[in-house]
Amino acid sequence: MKYFVRFLLLVVLVAIAFWAWLVLFPSPKQVIQGRLLKLAHLASFPSREGNIVRIANVEKMGNLFSDDAEAVIDVPGIESHTFTRREELMQAAIMARGALNGLKVDFVDTNIEVGPDQQSAIADLTLRAQVSGEKDLIVQELKFTFKKLNNAWLITHIETVKTLRQ
Repeated sequence: MKYFVRFLLLVVLVAIAFWAWLVLFPSPKQVIQGRLLKLAHLASFPSREGNIVRIANVEKMGNLFSDDAEAVIDVPGIESHTFTRREELMQAAIMARGALNGLKVDFVDTNIEVGPDQQSAIADLTLRAQVSGEKDLIVQELKFTFKKLNNAWLITHIETVKTLRQ
């Protein structure tokens, strides 16, 4: 009985150590997935968002991007846009929040590939967005490029993926 209790205690300690290791030292894929979830959360906003909250969330969103981040957005039926700096992306986010009644953003079907150097990664995903008051979803495939800069995974490039359309 005494050995069983010791063995059980050892198993519990190993399990706690393993859990602590995963929490304290997550894999690059887990970190990038968390950054994407945070981006989706910050890009979403209710119909009655206050100005202070709006600016604070856009600032937090900007912290997920590198200074020289680039976004090439080409949505069918809408004019194509290219943003070449984090500030431009933040200005566009503020303008979108002012123009829309509310937005709910989700990233689904995420596939993350970390480069062999463990300093870069590409995330292919599907954007699913619902504008408040609209019945149709916005669905667009996106490709995110991440780089590890100053021990943080930052978005350096976003582009829409052209898909087959009928």
